[in-house]
Amino acid sequence: MTQISYFLSGNTAKGYKSLIQNTLKHYKYLCVVDGPYLSDNCVIMQRLYETLHEDVEHLELVYHPSSPDHLQGIIFPEIKMAVFSSTPESRILLDLHKGPAAILNVFDFYDMKKIQGLLNRIDRLTTEIITKHHQAYRGYEQALRIHDEWEKIYIEQSNFRAANAFADQLAHQLFPDRELTDERNEPIYRFLGAATPKGAIDFVPELTAGLKRYFIKGRPGSGKSTLLRKLVARGEELGYELEVYQCGLDPDSLDMVICRPLGFAIFDSTAPHEYDPVLESDELIDMYQIAIAPHTDERFKAELQEVAERYRAQMKLSNAALAEAASFEEERAILTEGALIKNKLHEIEQILVASIREVLQSARDKSVSES
Repeated sequence: MTQISYFLSGNTAKGYKSLIQNTLKHYKYLCVVDGPYLSDNCVIMQRLYETLHEDVEHLELVYHPSSPDHLQGIIFPEIKMAVFSSTPESRILLDLHKGPAAILNVFDFYDMKKIQGLLNRIDRLTTEIITKHHQAYRGYEQALRIHDEWEKIYIEQSNFRAANAFADQLAHQLFPDRELTDERNEPIYRFLGAATPKGAIDFVPELTAGLKRYFIKGRPGSGKSTLLRKLVARGEELGYELEVYQCGLDPDSLDMVICRPLGFAIFDSTAPHEYDPVLESDELIDMYQIAIAPHTDERFKAELQEVAERYRAQMKLSNAALAEAASFEEERAILTEGALIKNKLHEIEQILVASIREVLQSARDKSVSES
């Protein structure tokens, strides 16, 4: 069994951003585990994973940026099915989804007498969680402004002609010309990493395993994201299947492009997802050497050090706000967990598992009959 992991939502400089709605256009079946409390939903999602993961050849695991040890989604590519924990757009997803859909309504499995006695404490904690998340978002927004100052120093020392010439050459190298067809493959957008209560977390090694890897090094503003955008434009124009990974801080920026049919991944390999080549097939691309005037680091050393320190300090404060939100989430989890009527909930979970297995078997039977 093989699996990959990634995020489809993020705590960003532009608030909470979700790519779930766009992603689900690629799936036929949808199930939403719909409950009011993240912690309880995550426990249910983990049980579904542990029960079903050995039943399939391939799985995609979507983790929650505010609780990165827990699943927000489980995707079964074999049967084009997605199971998601409740998100801000859960109801919209169910309304928009055109294929078969189901909802596991966790609300139905709380002992309301117990919940009523806890509501004041639960509401207080929920308010604290929301407040701390918004504090983090404001902090990430400020960090991005500082990052823009950092970028500006390098942008003013950039050789755009050299950067564009290299991008065009690499785009033609990675995406060979081919005969166009009427069929177009729409890129799948994801996040390779996220800002979490535990700091920055990414899944680069797992996502790039078995692929030829291009490590893009450089500085803020040296053209890494612009290079990736040019690659996406050519790959999409030629109809290649693409996975496009957005930046967890600035979702308008790109961090990685994968084309599995062509067997490669190319990604921004700088902090907070910094890796170095270790395989013979790995290649390094240094945008500082390609596009930035020589000795820029030395000439602007003091300014660069000052802005980098401000940026790191602001990110640290914002991450701390997420960590505080997580501590309130843990406190709320202790309260709500005791109010769940678990035996009845488990019965419904088993019905859901049986339904998923039935769809899996149907897909396998169809594949056998067609072969």
